[in-house]
Amino acid sequence: MVPAGFWRGHIGFEDGVIVEVGKGPAKDSVVEGIVLPTFINAHTHIVDYVVPVDLGMTLAEVVAPPDGLKYRVLRETPLERQRRAVSYLSERMLQKGVSAFSDFREGGVEGSTVLSSAQGARPFIMGKTRRPRFDREEVLELLKVADGIGPSAISDWDYEELRELSNLVHSEGKVLALHCSERIREDLDKVLDLKPSYLIHMCQATDGDLEVCAQEGIPIVVCPRSNMFFGLTTPLRRMIEAGVVVALGTDNAMISFPDMFIEMEFAGRLLRSQGMSRLDCVMSMVTANGRKIINESPLIEFDPGSPCDFMVVREHGGDPVTDVVLRTAGQDPLLVCAGRKRRGLL
Repeated sequence: MVPAGFWRGHIGFEDGVIVEVGKGPAKDSVVEGIVLPTFINAHTHIVDYVVPVDLGMTLAEVVAPPDGLKYRVLRETPLERQRRAVSYLSERMLQKGVSAFSDFREGGVEGSTVLSSAQGARPFIMGKTRRPRFDREEVLELLKVADGIGPSAISDWDYEELRELSNLVHSEGKVLALHCSERIREDLDKVLDLKPSYLIHMCQATDGDLEVCAQEGIPIVVCPRSNMFFGLTTPLRRMIEAGVVVALGTDNAMISFPDMFIEMEFAGRLLRSQGMSRLDCVMSMVTANGRKIINESPLIEFDPGSPCDFMVVREHGGDPVTDVVLRTAGQDPLLVCAGRKRRGLL
């Protein structure tokens, strides 16, 4: 056995299904390296790829609804160009080992439908109403194409309208998640009264806020590269020490390409700067914890008869966790298998 659950073995697969799992090397290996589950990118805005970056603008000026820079650009961008961005980035994510991504998609029903262009990584669609207000008919139509609703933050909404939104989403059996305490601390009691499945960012969270999230079983998705771009620091070590379930996302694609190996490395270095001496938790952020965000089982096992859901990355001869978290960014996996989708050497 080697650290963090790694062991020396092999996997055989055919037609998108695992047919063999064994100890030691295979007789005829098509590719050798570190075998990992595919990653989940737990928070994206991938269509933001069409938005030009303005380095002189604040976070609110760039992303605040309804008239921040990204909203203005998206309204003016033809849907076909948005679809091309989705197609390109979903394919690049799959090539980088991401099997699914949770996207907060602006533009109402029309905007969420754009994500059907994803042919690589699979979208978990968190739709957004066109304006930060409650419209029952719009929400019901949106929930026909979306897995849930992702309002920006309670600071952008009338709270009573958010309460109506929450009640409707839950009555339809769908997911509700919110950005929370990104640039200013928001009232966590009011946020949790909306019964969110998870929260995003929490840069301004107090220790008490994090303890409540841990006690209530509310996961937090962090996007440290995006936060750092706007001068915000993710309190990642405090989250982990509080016992919060933490998942990792890449956020806005105009400032952070949706490459989870880069995000992992950044998170690992951030944790080291905050005094953490082990990085096993980063692996959980992109595998088991990411699956909790998209309502998939966090239990990851490679068993004969299971659909393929793994990748193979180059081994660098050191501790496998260190090799994956800190020494793999900039490389594509040697092989990615997600069901019948296959990328890499084969």
